[in-house]
Amino acid sequence: MTSLSMTDDPTAAESMGELLSLASTFTRKMGCDYFGYLITRLPDGRTPDEDIFISNYPDEWLDRYRARSYKFYDPVVTISRRSRLPFFWGERGFLRPYRKAERHVFHEASEYRILEGYGIPAAGPEGDAGIFSVTLSNRNLVHDVVEEETARLQLFSAQFHDAAIRLAFGQERREAPELTKREKEVLSWTADGYSSEAVAARLGLTASAVNYHITNACRKLGASNKIQAVALTIRRNLI
Repeated sequence: MTSLSMTDDPTAAESMGELLSLASTFTRKMGCDYFGYLITRLPDGRTPDEDIFISNYPDEWLDRYRARSYKFYDPVVTISRRSRLPFFWGERGFLRPYRKAERHVFHEASEYRILEGYGIPAAGPEGDAGIFSVTLSNRNLVHDVVEEETARLQLFSAQFHDAAIRLAFGQERREAPELTKREKEVLSWTADGYSSEAVAARLGLTASAVNYHITNACRKLGASNKIQAVALTIRRNLI
C-alpha cells in the first residue's frame, strides 16, 4: 500500500520554507539530488504573471532561470502543459525534437549538474496545475532510482501541489465530491495492478466505460492521472 510518513507529508507544511525543507528531505531519501516545482496555472485557470517556483536547485541557477524566463523555453514545463502523464527527461535523444532556445536551457542547466530527472504533472479541481520534478546529477541512473518509488512520488507530488496552492493563495481545498460505487470499484482493481481492459472484463464493462469512471474520479480528486487517483484514494481510505 502506498503511504507517506508524517515527516514526508507535504500537507502538514505551514510555510513555503517548511514545504521546501520537507521536499528536499524527501528527495534525498529517494536517492535524488534536487527537486523543482513550478505552478503553471492558477486556481482560476490563468497563467501566473510571476513565477511561483519552489526548488533546492543551486541559487545561481534559480536566479538565472527566473531572470531569463526559462519557464517559457524549458522542455519539462512544455511537456507538463500538454500531458498529464509522468515522464523521464534529460536522457540521450530527449532534446532532439526541440529548438535551439529550448536545448539551450538544458545545456545551461548541465553546468549545475542538473542532468536527468522525472517529471510529474499535478492538477487540482479548481483549474490549477503545476509540475513537480526530481533530478539526478549523474546520468543513466534515473530509471533505477524512480522505478521502486513511482507510487510514492505520485502521491507526494499531488499533495505537494495542494500544499503549494494553499500556501500561495490562502485557499483550502474543498472537500472532494464522494466517489460513486463504480468509481471505487474501478480504482480498487486498478490499485491491484489491473489494466483498464482487465478491469472491464471483471466488471462486465467496456474498457472505454472503465476509463470514463477513472477520468471522473481523477477530476473529483484533483488527480492528474489514474496512478495519482489510486494513491489519493488509498491515502484517504476511500478504497
